Amino acid sequence: MPFLPIHSDREIRNIAAPYLTWGAILVCVAAHVAILGLPGRERFFLLHQFGFIAGAFFGDLPQPALPFAIPQAGTLVSYAFLHGSNAHLIGNMVFLFVFGGAVEDRFRHGGFAMLYLGAAIAGALAEGLAAPGASRVLIGASGAVAGVMGAFIVLFPRARIGLLLPIFISIRVRAWVLIGTWLAYDIAMLWLGEGGVAWLAHLAGFVAGALAAALLRLRAGSLAK
Repeated sequence: MPFLPIHSDREIRNIAAPYLTWGAILVCVAAHVAILGLPGRERFFLLHQFGFIAGAFFGDLPQPALPFAIPQAGTLVSYAFLHGSNAHLIGNMVFLFVFGGAVEDRFRHGGFAMLYLGAAIAGALAEGLAAPGASRVLIGASGAVAGVMGAFIVLFPRARIGLLLPIFISIRVRAWVLIGTWLAYDIAMLWLGEGGVAWLAHLAGFVAGALAAALLRLRAGSLAK
């Protein structure tokens, strides 16, 4: 996308700080830095070990076992903490930083953890079910971050988001405009068959997050009666 969100006007009210949002960013950055420092062969091995491979999960393709006897299903989560490039990492972490705090504040820490990991799992399963024999290694927090964005647009559609445009001018738009534009772009890219990006994982994560937020709002409404 030709812009980056840089700020949300939503304030933290129910928790001391969005520790899980910050923690997810820290883990992703630390993992990326650690992997970048490895020789190419070792980096290749770790990405294949911790990334999600549909053909290994649903079929018989080989994949290195996870450490500590963690079942292979663990790759449904571990893949979301790895990134293939600096731009991939920065884009995901900026979106998570801007939208994650307010969502964590509304869901509280435990609910946010379930939302984030659930969206990551939904993204991986969507990609895997679409091509269960694929040998491609899926990595990146995009599905999880899309889940956060899905929750944000349901909970705070009229929040104002500061955007940095390519000409270094900042503007403010409503959340529903920004996230709606992002969603339309992803749907268009999926429909056009643009490769190299897990568009389906984005959309599945988004739907998972939006549904979780809708259920939260329904629950809050029922408790208020």
